[in-house]
Amino acid sequence: MNPQTILNVPRGNPTQAVNELNRLHEQITGINDEILEITRSKRPNEIYDLINSLITDLNLFDRTYSDDNSLIIQLKDFPEKHTDAYSDKKADQIFKLSDLSEKINQSLNDLKQKSNFVISEFDKTHKASPKNYAELRIGTDKDVPMISDFTLILESIQDLYDFICFIYKIDEKKNHIILNHIATGSWFTEILGIKQVVITIENLLKEFGSFLRDLINGTINRERFENECKKAETFINLMKLAKENGIDNAELGIFKSLKPLVDSFSTETTTIFINEKEILELKELEKLTLIERKKKRTELLENINLLLEEGEKNKNDTKH
Repeated sequence: MNPQTILNVPRGNPTQAVNELNRLHEQITGINDEILEITRSKRPNEIYDLINSLITDLNLFDRTYSDDNSLIIQLKDFPEKHTDAYSDKKADQIFKLSDLSEKINQSLNDLKQKSNFVISEFDKTHKASPKNYAELRIGTDKDVPMISDFTLILESIQDLYDFICFIYKIDEKKNHIILNHIATGSWFTEILGIKQVVITIENLLKEFGSFLRDLINGTINRERFENECKKAETFINLMKLAKENGIDNAELGIFKSLKPLVDSFSTETTTIFINEKEILELKELEKLTLIERKKKRTELLENINLLLEEGEKNKNDTKH
């Protein structure tokens, strides 16, 4: 409500002024009741979970959303303001909640504009998928710092793509694979390829996931791994098509192409995803064990570096 509305209440006629103030009071009470109804539509624990989820998403979008960021401060204050209004239902608490909601809404609108700008800039540089092409995104927490290792992985994917094109009788040169995006460190790659072939690769890798976990952990050897993979539905259908097209021993070509990719994973790999789907299927205890092992290794390296630095410092102090 605009404060000017109250200032405009007629002063010369007391009866008219009282009636106008009563009308304004009813209007304010109605607005408060509407806000309270909205407030009580979510319990405090639900609001707490929603706010925490939003803060997590904001941190994924932009690391600058730290604890001292104004929007984060407002969001963390919101559950308490909501609980007060939810429980006591007093007008001043409803007003504080409404005022904070307006500030948060403005900040989120600003964020939306920023997001739209980032997306529009990304669209300008991101390669559009050719007609009848599909995306294949492969990523893992496995560290691949060497260019030669990364190249080997990409060549493996290329060989697998070309061989499956051969089985489908698709000209891989006319429908060649496109490297759309790569990221080093915990490596990630996005490729574009003819839809039929990309879907087959995606399904193969997803169906091989549980066997890949056992191979990485040493539970099964490579021969057992390949025998298990041969039972996968996509693999069976692909071999059937190969036979119909007069291609013998096609399974050898598949596993030969896969080998460098499979060999790139190690016992410290905790995550492998294909088009956002986790395929490694590590048990939570196994994953926690591997993460803890990485943490201890990092701490050990840090301690070694500290000892080396102290040794170098002591050596210099002795010289002086």
